[in-house]
Amino acid sequence: MSQEFILPRRRRRVRPYLDLTALIDTVFNLLIFFAVASTLVGARAGLELRLPKAQTAQPVQERVVLALLPGRPVQVNGTAVAPDQIGVALGRLTGADRDCQIVVMADEKVPYRELVTVLDYVRLAEYHRIALAASPQASLRQDE
Repeated sequence: MSQEFILPRRRRRVRPYLDLTALIDTVFNLLIFFAVASTLVGARAGLELRLPKAQTAQPVQERVVLALLPGRPVQVNGTAVAPDQIGVALGRLTGADRDCQIVVMADEKVPYRELVTVLDYVRLAEYHRIALAASPQASLRQDE
């Protein structure tokens, strides 16, 4: 009985390999799906409502209009007023009624700083019902 010494064969080392092609395809498909889905969701963002119509509605009569035109002083109901006197003029016109609506009409060429200053003086006079509106002169220029 002869025993031979046999050397074991060298086994080939198999390196692990991960094919990323399928993974990349899946990620791109998901990306396209979410891009398309988000555009469809955005198209129906609002709800369709039928608002009721009031039979007894009346237009608001208690309002003061502040007009801001470029190169002109602030006008309160057509009267020129210095910006720091806006609170006094509003108090005279409204009888110190703080619930009166203040409509600020500013031309598109009025500097933003001037608009903010006027709004600040209105708020300092403790008026809280403030509405912004387009100046009639600005809307006329757009129609031409």
